[in-house]
Amino acid sequence: MKIQIEVNNTTESPLADDFFAVVAEKTIEAVREVQERKVFLDDKVVSISVALVSEAEMQKLNRENRDKDSVTDILSFCEYENIEEIQKVAEEELFLGELILCYDDIKKYAVEQNLDLQKELVNVTSHGVLHLLGFAHGDQMFGIQEQVTKIS
Repeated sequence: MKIQIEVNNTTESPLADDFFAVVAEKTIEAVREVQERKVFLDDKVVSISVALVSEAEMQKLNRENRDKDSVTDILSFCEYENIEEIQKVAEEELFLGELILCYDDIKKYAVEQNLDLQKELVNVTSHGVLHLLGFAHGDQMFGIQEQVTKIS
């Protein structure tokens, strides 16, 4: 498996592009282990689009897409509804979707909760990748997310 990340950083976020590739790879590996999908995406070039936006832009996107007039840490826009759909894709190149992150919101939350910023960034990014893989909020999703955060 090869992961390609396209990053559009419209903010002053210090995150390097390869940060997202590393988190995506670790998240997919964790999914393989938990769901015993040993060859899941092995033969694919997986691409994900990532945008880093301001709090004002994130609030606008959250309002337009979720009817919530507030800033959020991440939004995920998936190409597939679940892992089964992803596995049916015959093409070598697979676009999973787009992640939109608000670095300033994540940083504020980490400071307020006395969390390590790097770990919180991994946590949020892994959460988004899991949504792109078709996971919904639940014990399995949060368990994988926690596992990825711990090893990062």
